[in-house]
Amino acid sequence: MTATVWLIIIRNVDELQSMLPRAQMAYLTQVLREFPIVALIGARQTGKTTLVRARQIGKNRAYRTLDEYDTLDIAKRDPAAFLQGARDITVDEVQRAPELFSAMKVEVDRDRRPGRFLCTGSANLLLMKQISESLAGRAVYLSIPPMTWAEIEGVKLAEVLGDALSARKPEELLRVITRAPKARLSLADAVARGGYPVPCLSDDPSFRARWYDGYVATYLERDLRLLAAIDDLIGFRRLMQAAALRNGSPLNIAQLAQDSGIPPTTARRYISLLEISFQVWQLPAFTINRGKRLAKAPKLLWLDSGLAAHIAGFQDAQILASGRSWGFWLESWVGHHLKTWASMKAPRPELSYWRTSDGREIDYVVESGQTLLPIEVKAGSRPTGADIRGLETFLDLYPKAHLGLLVCTCKEPIAISGRVVAIPIQDFLLCGSPNHRARAGK
Repeated sequence: MTATVWLIIIRNVDELQSMLPRAQMAYLTQVLREFPIVALIGARQTGKTTLVRARQIGKNRAYRTLDEYDTLDIAKRDPAAFLQGARDITVDEVQRAPELFSAMKVEVDRDRRPGRFLCTGSANLLLMKQISESLAGRAVYLSIPPMTWAEIEGVKLAEVLGDALSARKPEELLRVITRAPKARLSLADAVARGGYPVPCLSDDPSFRARWYDGYVATYLERDLRLLAAIDDLIGFRRLMQAAALRNGSPLNIAQLAQDSGIPPTTARRYISLLEISFQVWQLPAFTINRGKRLAKAPKLLWLDSGLAAHIAGFQDAQILASGRSWGFWLESWVGHHLKTWASMKAPRPELSYWRTSDGREIDYVVESGQTLLPIEVKAGSRPTGADIRGLETFLDLYPKAHLGLLVCTCKEPIAISGRVVAIPIQDFLLCGSPNHRARAGK
């Protein structure tokens, strides 16, 4: 394929990406009216630049990217001068010049006008101590993860979770659930493609494979080397593959180290680097005692199922969906959507998982205020009593939980007990209830 054709493909994908609604647009518009510094954080190539340069956001804002070496040099040599000359400034890839944050602090302490600085970063600024301390009390952070299934399909992010948190009985939730529109992508294809805009919007599997290869080599490894030294690139790649093959499993550093042929201390550092660069996240274990949550092993999940599947060696959607680990991939993929939903709520709901000593388990527990919502994800299409045993046990133990959700591949929403509702994955992720749509239109 010629370079000219590649340019046409990439241009068309970028144009399509710019037309698709991003779930964070309304939230970003709101916080720009409230805070002097707004930081959009997320992995490279998730669409942060496209979002901040959209007309409704970028109009009347100066734009500067630190991916340009001349601009980066100025920002490092004279950060105060770099920030002058424009009323409102957008700084792309701001983590490359930490010197800017001290200058921003001085400017904001002098003038706290909302929307002065809009920054994007492909490293987790909250985990970088120097930066987080400089911005304390002055900035709000908004995560821009890979696209959700709803965004890829061009529809609004589902709000079934909000209704489920409010409902006390299955019939209350069933009354407001609407059926999802017919999706362009099948469930297996959506999971295998993931949510990075360029590959997931392309129908060419060879192009997607080459894109992921380039992403790992060019963006991921380069960015991580800027954050910390990776002295064993082969070991790091093995660690990534081992972690991808265990997507959705409890984090076991010793096992990952053994599989990768590296020391446990190195494996732990590499996992931390993957977390800082927004490739993986850790889901804590749920307990009533918050201190004990830190003592239990978290689950390790990849933020993007497409990248993880590629690293793990699954380049065909049907092979991925027919494998024994399909349930874990589906669980992780749903978790990405839950995390995206929670990131735009204030106060932010907490996510965790629950497991008993006798093996009963809940994939996700959503904790919002005084309400707990247990969610179990299953690949099966015919819910059984065994599928909801963990949900029923959790509901028995915790009075703050009134309803349980079984998210599966069933054909329609149905109450499968007096306290548990089974919801098709499409209905759970691709459509909101009528009352949420009405509020959105006001």
